Amino acid sequence: MSGEHRTIELPSTLATPHHSAPAHPHGLTTMDGPDPVLLGELTLPAERASVPRARAFGRAVLGSAGAAHVGDDAEVLISELVTGAVRHAAGTGSLLCLRLLRDGSRLRIEVHDRGAALPHSRPVDLMEETGRGWFLVAALAYRHGTDLTASGKTVWCELDGWPHDERHAR
Repeated sequence: MSGEHRTIELPSTLATPHHSAPAHPHGLTTMDGPDPVLLGELTLPAERASVPRARAFGRAVLGSAGAAHVGDDAEVLISELVTGAVRHAAGTGSLLCLRLLRDGSRLRIEVHDRGAALPHSRPVDLMEETGRGWFLVAALAYRHGTDLTASGKTVWCELDGWPHDERHAR
């Protein structure tokens, strides 16, 4: 349930990746497939009001990408990742970036922020109002983790979003 944690080399030391999803200024896309497709990207201030905006953006993007059937799970995952980024933001005026990508049959949800704190599992107390985010991500996602980047981190998760399709095979 702890997820994967990696450190990504600085973008200046790597060749430009050959992906449909362009390299992002916060770090590199580290998906398994050769051609992840960027479905949508939204930059938000690291504040509580950004969480419902991120959920609405995710639902709209998934509806237009033919993955509305995973909208409920994706909405929870987006909410938890964005809430974590807001809660642990690296100061007033910080920005975060939500990215939704398709890699074959998988939907990848990424939240990039400048914070240094890594998410981690902790005992879940159902009577507390907070502290369940990473647990929910681990429970709902096929795979999840954190990538350290030159400017902070990317917290991500993946879930099955589309039926296996040879045109989008991994």
